[in-house]
Amino acid sequence: MKKNDLLDDQQIIRFLKNNKSFLFQHYHLKKLGIFGSYAKQSFTELSDIDIIIEIEENTPNIYELKQELRQYLEQNLHKKIDLAREKYLKPRKKNKIIRETIYV
Repeated sequence: MKKNDLLDDQQIIRFLKNNKSFLFQHYHLKKLGIFGSYAKQSFTELSDIDIIIEIEENTPNIYELKQELRQYLEQNLHKKIDLAREKYLKPRKKNKIIRETIYV
């Protein structure tokens, strides 16, 4: 994707689906999806991309892995990425976020 392109939700989903095998294998993912303004189609040019993930149990160096994943996504999507792990979502927001998430 080009740096100055305004992305929409379908372009992000297409990118994630096209790279799903690599992302799941390299970053030890069990789940991957978008939520927030892109999932609700209420994004603006200034919106970040909210991505929900879940990582395989017993994966070492999870913090570093998340930083690498964030950097990879930001470099390829040219937007700020906000990564959230499903298991650490605040209980009062978790159900709403999961309902609106578009998983790939």
